Amino acid sequence: GDWSSDVCSSDLHGLTQIKASNFLKETIKSCKQKGMLCVRVIHGKGIRSGMHGPVLKELTYQILSEMDEVLAFSTAKDFDGGSGAVYVLLNSDTIDRQ
Repeated sequence: GDWSSDVCSSDLHGLTQIKASNFLKETIKSCKQKGMLCVRVIHGKGIRSGMHGPVLKELTYQILSEMDEVLAFSTAKDFDGGSGAVYVLLNSDTIDRQ
């Protein structure tokens, strides 16, 4: 489907690992609190990371796999960033209802 107002998006490009980690966690929690179920996270392909590889991509996958709010995640389609982005499905059981 198309990205709509029901989807959050977060771009981690240019952030340090610590800032990216904090921003990603805050984004996931904020989207969850708003009742959103999908998040697109742009972590980049790691082209400028040199021999260290895609540092933010690996960090993103690690954080997402540890968060209770996350049900699943998958590499984005090419038009949404491909291997430089990930779709995140939030667990509806943990959505804050206000």
